[in-house]
Amino acid sequence: MNITLTKDLKRFVIGKVRAGGYADSSEVVREALRAFRQKDDPAEMDSEELAELLLPAVRGEHRPMTSRHFNELRQRARRKPARG
Repeated sequence: MNITLTKDLKRFVIGKVRAGGYADSSEVVREALRAFRQKDDPAEMDSEELAELLLPAVRGEHRPMTSRHFNELRQRARRKPARG
């Protein structure tokens, strides 16, 4: 797939690569598209947020969850503002 950018967007992408954090212009565009998809699909953002919460638990020490843990999770979920 080939995409044509305006001069301004091309300078922006090149600047992002030069500043570091991106290997090349394709990486900049992929990250931008992922962010655009998240904005378009709130479920995508929820999935990433859930992964951020679960992955450290999976990789770390494991211990059984108690009813206290589930009650805390319910309270956090109720405090979280609804998107819409």
